[in-house]
Order: sequence, then C-alpha cells, then structure tokens
Amino acid sequence: MKEANLSRRDFLAGAAAAGGFAALGLAGCAPKSNGPANVEQVKTADTGAADGGEGGEGEGPGGPGGPGGAREPQAFSGLTEDGRVRGYCGPGDWLGAAPEVAADEIVETRDYDVVVLGGGHAGLMAACGAVDEGATVAVVEMQPWSSYVDEEGTSGTNLAGWYGEDVGHVNSEFLIGRGFGPYNTGDIVAEFCKRAGGRVNPGLLRNYVQNSGSMFDRYKEIYDSYEAERKQNDSAVYMKDTMVVIDGVPAEDEGTFDMSNMFEYPLCNTQAAWSGANVEYPISCGGYKTWPCNAQFYGYQGNNIEYVHKYIVKHTQENGADWLFETTGVVLTQNDNGDVTGLIAKGKDGYIQLNANKGVVLAAGDFIGDPKMCWALLNEGMEWAERDGKTAEDWASTTIRAGIGHKMGCWAGGMIEASPRGWMALGGGVSGPWGTCPMLMLNVEGKRFCNEGAISQLGSVSKRQPAGLACYVTDANWSETVAKARLDHGATNFGMDDFYDVLKADMDAVEIGNPEGSTVTGANLAERKMMKGTVFAANTLEELADLLGYEGEAKQNFLDSIAHYNELCHSAEGDTDYGKDKEFMIPIEKAPFYGGTGNLGHDGNPSMVTLSGLVTDAEQNVLNTQWEKIGNLYSAGNCLGGRYGLGYSTPMAGNSVGMAMTHGWLAGHTCRKK
Repeated sequence: MKEANLSRRDFLAGAAAAGGFAALGLAGCAPKSNGPANVEQVKTADTGAADGGEGGEGEGPGGPGGPGGAREPQAFSGLTEDGRVRGYCGPGDWLGAAPEVAADEIVETRDYDVVVLGGGHAGLMAACGAVDEGATVAVVEMQPWSSYVDEEGTSGTNLAGWYGEDVGHVNSEFLIGRGFGPYNTGDIVAEFCKRAGGRVNPGLLRNYVQNSGSMFDRYKEIYDSYEAERKQNDSAVYMKDTMVVIDGVPAEDEGTFDMSNMFEYPLCNTQAAWSGANVEYPISCGGYKTWPCNAQFYGYQGNNIEYVHKYIVKHTQENGADWLFETTGVVLTQNDNGDVTGLIAKGKDGYIQLNANKGVVLAAGDFIGDPKMCWALLNEGMEWAERDGKTAEDWASTTIRAGIGHKMGCWAGGMIEASPRGWMALGGGVSGPWGTCPMLMLNVEGKRFCNEGAISQLGSVSKRQPAGLACYVTDANWSETVAKARLDHGATNFGMDDFYDVLKADMDAVEIGNPEGSTVTGANLAERKMMKGTVFAANTLEELADLLGYEGEAKQNFLDSIAHYNELCHSAEGDTDYGKDKEFMIPIEKAPFYGGTGNLGHDGNPSMVTLSGLVTDAEQNVLNTQWEKIGNLYSAGNCLGGRYGLGYSTPMAGNSVGMAMTHGWLAGHTCRKK
C-alpha cells in the first residue's frame, strides 16, 4: 500500500498536528528588525569585521590566531561563488551586509553602562543583574508595553513576548523548601552534555546549573518586595480565552482570579513524578536521568509568568534601567579595535545611538521567524522538507523572533555554532495523547523501531521512520505505563493532580469502536488545551488496527509486532531487541485496547523555537572566528550557542526559560563588574 499501507489520511494529518504541538515549549522573546539600518563607518559590509586594518595585525577580529600565529579573518558576511554565506553550508544569503545608518540620521544619543537587546526572559534578567550591580541600563524591546504584559488579558501571557512559563533551576531555597533538593549539580551538568552528544559548551551549562538557584531566589525576593502593590493590582484579575480548571473540572474560558501571589500552589507548582515525595531523584529511563527542578507558573489559569515578570521590570526601572518599548535593534557599533561600543536602534522618532560603557547583551531570542535563516541553518529540516517539495517560504512563521541578535553578532565578527543545529521538536520525545511515556511505538509499517524508554531520542528516531510516524499502542493498563513516565519534556505532570484527573476522565469516556476516535486532554504542559489528542479504542487488536488505518501487510505487522513485544515482556531476558528497561515492559493483553499517534513529520517547519546561537566562552563573551573575545559583547537566551547541541533534550522541565534567565542574569552582573 502507499504510505506504508496506512490509508487513513486523518491519522497521518492528526499525527502531524500532534507533532507540532509536541514541540511547544520554552524560549525567550526576540524583537524583529524592521529597519533599513546601520551606521556610517561602523562596519565594513563585505567582511562583517570591524574596520580596523588588515587581518593578522594583532587587534580585533584581525588579531592573532593563538599559538599558531596570525590568521586571516573569515568573512562570514561575504558569499562563496555558489551564493551561500561563507563559513556555512546552507543555501542562500541569510545574513546580508550590515545595515548602514548615516550619522545625520541619528536623532538622539544616550550613554549607559549596559545595553540589552531584547526584553524577554534573558533580557529581563540581564537588566536585573546589571542594576543590582549599580549599572545604568537600556533595554531595547520591539513590543509595546500593552502587548508585552498582555494588558487585554487575552491569554494570561503574551506568547509572542514570553513564550514559556516554566523556570528550570537547581537548588533554590524555594525548591529545597518544597522537598526538591539539594541535588548534585555535577550530575545534572553531565546529563545535559550526555543528551547533547557532547555538542555543547560544558562551562556554560555548569554556570547555568550552579547559579540558577541563586538567580531564582533573587527573582522571588524582588517579587515578594512588591507585596502591597501585588495585592492591590492582581487580587482580582479578569482573564478570558485561557485554560481554567477548578476542582479538577474545566471551567468556562473566562473569569476573575486571584493572581496576587504567583509563588503559591496552584499558581506555581513543580513537575514531579508519580507518588511525588515517595520518589528518589534522579529517576532513570532508557539510560537518561531527570530531576524535579522547576517552577511552573501556569497553575489553573494558563500561562502566567508575566504576573511575576512585570515586577522585575518595575524593579529595574526604579534602579537605573530605561525600557525602550516599540524600539528595534539595528546594528552594533564598534571601535577601531573591534570592541563593541553600543548599538543603534530605531524607535518611533527615528534612529537612536545607545552607547554602552561596559557591554552589550544580545538577548533577542531565536530565528524561527526568518524563513531564509531556518532554510539555510537548520540543515536537517531543510533536507527533509526539500525532498518533499517544500521551499524556504514554507517555513515562514508569524513570530516576531527573526534572528536579529544572531545577525548583529555575525556582523560584528562572531559566528553561529556549527551544524547540525537543532530546534525544539528535535531531541525530545514524541508527544502522543498520553505525553512522552515508554509505551510501545510502531511505525506506519506496523513495526517496532526503538527503545521507547529513551525519551530524548524518540523525536529524531521517529523522524527517520516512514512518514515520520510514531503510533502508540496500549491496553486497559494504560495508566500503569503513564505512571512510570519520567520528567522529560512533554511528560505527564503529577505535580498538578488535576491534570491527571482530567486525563483519566477523558480516558474513561473514550468510545470503543468509534471510527473518529475520542478526544483526550494531555496531562503534561500548560498548552494541554491545544494538545488534545485523538485516541481510538477497540475490544480486539484487529479492530484497533482497522481503526488506526492499518491494512494488508502493515496490519499483519502490527499484530505480529505486538505479539512479539508481549513475548519480550514475559521473557526473563527482557527486551533483547532494543534494551528497554524491564519495568517499562508492560504487555498489551487486556481489552480494551487503545491507540494514538505522535508525529514530527518530514516536511513540516520547525514551528516553535530554534536552539542554535552565537559561539561564546563559558562567561558568554561572544567570540570571533579566531576564537578571540569580541570586546564588550555578550549573548544570552536563544542568541547563545553551546546549550543543546542536537535538539531540546531536557533533564528537567523549563530549562530553556531557566537557562535564558540565568545566563541573562550572569551577563548583566559580568558587564557591570568589568
């Protein structure tokens, strides 16, 4: 049969949709450059390096090449003969020349200690770290204040601004007080490196893990200091079009809620495993470890981290920070040595030159909103998509995050980490209706193809199957497998009892034999309202195969694969095919039988968040192509490379946001202390 004998178009289409939602996750905000841009005599457009003389003379990007002596700088803004950006394997000119802004076009010049590009998770905490050191700060943020904090209350959080609400961190007083920790930070750093296949900067991860707890405690301390104002402003917040759960039951999509203490349960919880406090952490599955190290600010009312963030903004404003809303970054300024001296931005009244005495922090988010960048830099995705007839335009996104921070860094002489470059849909599990859990998975040919317990590999492994499909199969004992799920991205969140209650209620209501399937709400992420999956149920495996769309040889493979899997479950040797842990080898024998799908597809766009950023040292100093520091230039959040490697593989929930906030905070402190 065509499409590997799987005939149900709805099955495949539904699987593709599920895969898109499986990628939902966490990232910082990034302004998009709308400007024509840059400054006269600031950059040499043909090389992207500062105009400071010939290469190899000992200064700036043209300086010494280390022990081997001087080298010619690599001109990443130049093009090869075949039209690609020099130094990158992807097609097309995604970078272009640095914008030029004439001196007489600048309507205002301001002086600061630190300038931060982007006011999302990373930029916010960069400003916080800098003002706590006594610095004057400018934060350049594209959005107006009204959308930045979502004054209309349309979703609880402006996703274009915050894009994530879990703050992953380790050993804060907050978490330890809840019984989670302290944990060995070296073990967590090692797990990050393992999941990334070593394609990371371990020093960056060490600094994140070791400092994230202190960052979070400071974050909470600032929030707590505004108690009176919080009670006045947030005790009766009207919200609409959000997920509301009251006593385990979904309520109407609007109402008034008390949001005055975001650190109290259920507005803030920690993702935990089944049985909560009775679990010894870390817990292992498929050779990978996970920890309960996060604060999830969505509670019952949706994504709510803005109700904390707005007070951090206020703190920075009261202590030396100017927030330039509705302002876009255009280009960095540099001196003759290549050191960064500030940036030029464009506001409502024209171009503004923001001088930075101590440093500039690039915290402008990822590049998912730039199809050319995605097509050129996300090589694996581009190859899959092009084979299916797609083009760069098919990767277009409505997001405002268009890689301006990455481009500024490259124009200044920096470089984006080398391929392969991951995005959020890669490296983690394939979320089905039950989240990422070690259930039996079959491809469209009806064949088992992996160790389902190795959650961090499932996305990439599934993508290498026909149609990029993963079909989950279970039986009346489905809850036993779900209860054994670990804390990987997309796993069931047993830290919120109501989440599981809704999942169970939906499963109890699944209609046996319904050819359209039944809707089941996942018990994992805040976005579970959008992540509802379709579950098919039948009294026999043959009937289930029919409902899922298996025919002919694929149907027989489906039945044979389950029979063989059951034999392995009962075998003393366990899973001799793929090595799944014995405790997860639960046979599929008891009616009713259930099936659902998860799919990343081959041709879909990355949809949510790219993960590759600028190359830096462990202290986030941006490096040029000769691995030298570009003076006074730092990177944080999704502008920062060296964090994930192959994809979003997470030893704890919320680490993208937590990492952005921690690295931003550290960069702010570092700038001021220079």
